[in-house]
Amino acid sequence: MEFIEKINQLKERCSAMKDSLQTEEATKNALIMPFINALGYDVFNPIEVVPEYIADVGVKKGEKVDYAILKDNKPIILIECKKVDNKSLDIKKHATQLIRYFSVTDAKFIILSNGIVYKFFSDIESAGKLDNEPFFTFNLLDFKENQIETLSEFCKENFDIEKAFSNAGDLKYIKQFEEVIENEYRQPSDDFIRYLINKSGVCEGRITDRIIEKHKNTTIEAFNLFMSKVMKTSLDFNLSSKQETKETKNEIITTLEELEGYAIVKSLLNGVVDTKRITYRDNASYFNVLLDDNIRKAICRLYFNRSQKYIAFVKDKKEEKIAINSIDDIFNFSEQIKEKINEILAVQSSN
Repeated sequence: MEFIEKINQLKERCSAMKDSLQTEEATKNALIMPFINALGYDVFNPIEVVPEYIADVGVKKGEKVDYAILKDNKPIILIECKKVDNKSLDIKKHATQLIRYFSVTDAKFIILSNGIVYKFFSDIESAGKLDNEPFFTFNLLDFKENQIETLSEFCKENFDIEKAFSNAGDLKYIKQFEEVIENEYRQPSDDFIRYLINKSGVCEGRITDRIIEKHKNTTIEAFNLFMSKVMKTSLDFNLSSKQETKETKNEIITTLEELEGYAIVKSLLNGVVDTKRITYRDNASYFNVLLDDNIRKAICRLYFNRSQKYIAFVKDKKEEKIAINSIDDIFNFSEQIKEKINEILAVQSSN
């Protein structure tokens, strides 16, 4: 069985059992031991996996780790378990215990888990000192395909401690860079705007606070335009072959153009509302862009089923359809789209 299949089976098991697990021991037996087994380690073989592994620390004797995964009779991964309803898995609450474990064993990795979420720690920032933040977090109920590849590096058949540690450093720094990029995307800093002005050459001479303020909205719009292009190119182009195949009245096929339009609307509303709340529903006549997947909270409608395209807004149960020449023309309706979302939010808050 392939690794991805094992993880998907664990996901189903977790969904079915998580609400029935009342103790830490039950969490270990039902979820964490099968997880270790999925990584290829025999949980019933003490040469590979030792439960209640003793890690003596100075005068503190009998300190125990929930599980230690061994190689050549030495621990390579330590696993500390918490009850399934421990949602925070706060390293600060368990820091003293974990740091003690890390400092007295040969293990290079520690996993803190509640059976659903697995947080991977190491000493990337300072040798011999456990980092405060995980370099990788895997949620058994909510993971992405690329995370399976990262997790597979810790499988018995793949595990290379030097390679895994090197990759851990990359993951940690990528995550930090990603956070910076996301923050700049949502709220550009003066330093970032200054960098763009310098790099693009749009201003000669000294860059004053007034110039930075002037280009703040320019930066946001440029980010939105760029992200909409990224989102469009990342869509599943297999849908392109279905663009002109809505042959029957009852057949509903979401086309690539409709998804591109949806991506543009989301990009325009970045910073106005949490874009995770923006969804869509397709039907035979038009493509609905909604807030909270609620048909009563329609942001706009896209009519892309004919050669002539339209964008439409509904107000007081009346629809206003406006002809557009291309999908990119949606950018021209930025203000109307923002006004519509603010109108929906205002009604929601008043209720």
